[in-house]
Amino acid sequence: MVNRVVKSKLVEVITFIAVVLMIASPFYVVQSQYVPREDTVFIIGVEWGTVRSMNPYTGNPTTLWGHAYLPLFTYSALKDVWIPTLAERYEFVDPYTLRIYIRAEAKWSDGKPITAYDVEYTYFVTQQVGVGPGAGCQDYLEYIKAVGDKVVETKMKEPPRNYYSFLSCSLNFWPLPKHVIQPIFEKEGKDGITKWDNADPATQVVSGAYKIYYFSPTDRIILVRLDDWWGKNIFGVPGPKYIAHLLYADNAAANAALEAGDADWAGTFIPEVWKLQAKGIYTWYKSAPYYVGAGVNFLYLNLKRPEFQNPAVRKAIAYALPYKDMLEKAYFGYSPQATGVGVNDLVEAYKKYLSSDLCTKYGLTPDCRFETNIAKAKQILQEAGIDPSKISIEIATPSGWSDWNMMAAMMAEALRAVGFDASAPTPDFTVWWDSLTKGTYSAVIGWDGGIGFDHPWGVYRYVLDPRLSFPSGNWEGYTNTEVIQYIDAIPQLMAEPEKQLSLILKVQEIFLRDLPAIPLFYGAHWYAYNTKYWVGWPSQDNPWWWPTAPWDTQSWPIPFGLVKAGQTPKAPEWIDKLAVPTSKIVSDLAKAGAPVPVTVTVTQTVPTTVTAAPQTVTQTVPTTVTQTVGVATVTMVSTSTVPTTVVSTVTAAPQTVTQTVTEWTTTIVLAVVLFIIGFVVSWFIKIKRK
Repeated sequence: MVNRVVKSKLVEVITFIAVVLMIASPFYVVQSQYVPREDTVFIIGVEWGTVRSMNPYTGNPTTLWGHAYLPLFTYSALKDVWIPTLAERYEFVDPYTLRIYIRAEAKWSDGKPITAYDVEYTYFVTQQVGVGPGAGCQDYLEYIKAVGDKVVETKMKEPPRNYYSFLSCSLNFWPLPKHVIQPIFEKEGKDGITKWDNADPATQVVSGAYKIYYFSPTDRIILVRLDDWWGKNIFGVPGPKYIAHLLYADNAAANAALEAGDADWAGTFIPEVWKLQAKGIYTWYKSAPYYVGAGVNFLYLNLKRPEFQNPAVRKAIAYALPYKDMLEKAYFGYSPQATGVGVNDLVEAYKKYLSSDLCTKYGLTPDCRFETNIAKAKQILQEAGIDPSKISIEIATPSGWSDWNMMAAMMAEALRAVGFDASAPTPDFTVWWDSLTKGTYSAVIGWDGGIGFDHPWGVYRYVLDPRLSFPSGNWEGYTNTEVIQYIDAIPQLMAEPEKQLSLILKVQEIFLRDLPAIPLFYGAHWYAYNTKYWVGWPSQDNPWWWPTAPWDTQSWPIPFGLVKAGQTPKAPEWIDKLAVPTSKIVSDLAKAGAPVPVTVTVTQTVPTTVTAAPQTVTQTVPTTVTQTVGVATVTMVSTSTVPTTVVSTVTAAPQTVTQTVTEWTTTIVLAVVLFIIGFVVSWFIKIKRK
């Protein structure tokens, strides 16, 4: 009888424990997911489908790793300046050799010093693996090596003597802790280092002010602030204690979270964003164009096709396009028309690269734009003896890219008015991308290499260099080798700006003469913020940092300027205090001694038909595709739809909202096991009773 009572009680206890575990699981099993809303910056637009790891050796890490790992120097495109970050200064040993001095205070989060040997070994592993910090830099650097505990030395490769890539690879290098990655690489090799997830909060070692707090590939990533990080006396401590990114099914769901106040920082396309200002959501500008334009988006015509090899056809198309209408209606006024020579004139520092005389010589407006002129388009074709009705143009854009889809449809309509057989298909992204890799497309809207301190050289190399092919550049298949000498010489003349400008204008003349691609607009740098919980965001009225989307690794300074709503924000003083203008670096380079003179053979080429040799390129396209060419990095993010359940719990305490997602798997399994045990014990008791 006693045994029966004991066993019966045991069943009750086990059942009670199972129920308690089921109820308490949000706080017991996943307590690490609990983050107070008022202490957290929630971001959208970085991760889609699956949360990527913080391992740069995968070749496709989450860009949130930029908040945990810092570079030697950080570049700001807004003011064209460099911020000494892990490093405190640089020194040119000679025109080809640079030394970078790491801060004495710089330490990893485990207390070990950050040294030049970390930089050296990080680059070594990158060279072995083929991806990671400094990938591609071997084409421009002889070496990156430690010449002291805190001194890194880099040497430029000659040829090609590319100062843009040399400086970018040297200054903007992101080291990892040698004492962490060396044991993995030496024991497990390439396979081990590429599979390292770097997501364990207990073992992760970082150089920045944040580290992993919670990581789930199918759910979210949360970073937590390190209040005692090494840089607090130089850079201070960021305002938000946590940075969190939840997975959303699609762009619309992510934007809905921003509008509802469940997200604070967005890197997504938002239709009619001005309507959200009433809810405290803003962009860089409070009026059109709202966003800062970055790289140039082009209409790329496939020059492998005979119908597009005559420059007259391309110029007629350029004059037919409805730039103003499509940018206002399809792009919501988020960008003005781009200059016809690919120079981003929204940035004051770049206007010096424009020549009104050159532009008007080739039929553009004095501010270097193509005007929409259907009559002129017809005239160009008539004078060239070309019948547009015999030319088929399919302007393909990926399905679901609503802004591009509408632009393509409007362009096709305008081209039909000229007489072309034009259409605007919208294939799935993978089909669209595959047509580019195989060279089977007719025409597409596409991007360039973005803007940076190498502008506009970066644009011209990406669009014109016949040595490149998709996806690295030269989408259209331009084959004029005349331009190579200028593309190679421009980076060598960084310390001689007048000579450099003369070559840039020569490239522009070739571009206007041949018009291998048609500049359309500046791709908006998606940056929006919600002021419900956090204030101090950079903006046109508060331009302490440039409008970086959360998916940009150079965005790490933004949390340092944020404070909770109701408090008075203060822009970080260290940015202006530490900033080194690119012009200062150029001046220091010139003082280091004159490099070997650059010889450029100027050839006069009569306009000819441009023919491209067929090429086949095989490319596997993941959700995010990143291609690095020199210093230009292009990141294209496609949206995947993955059902996600998000549970929001609102706590009664004022100003406190808890966002949690319950991981039921472990709890359910445990409960089921306990239930089975209880059932078996109960059954056993019944048998005994019989």
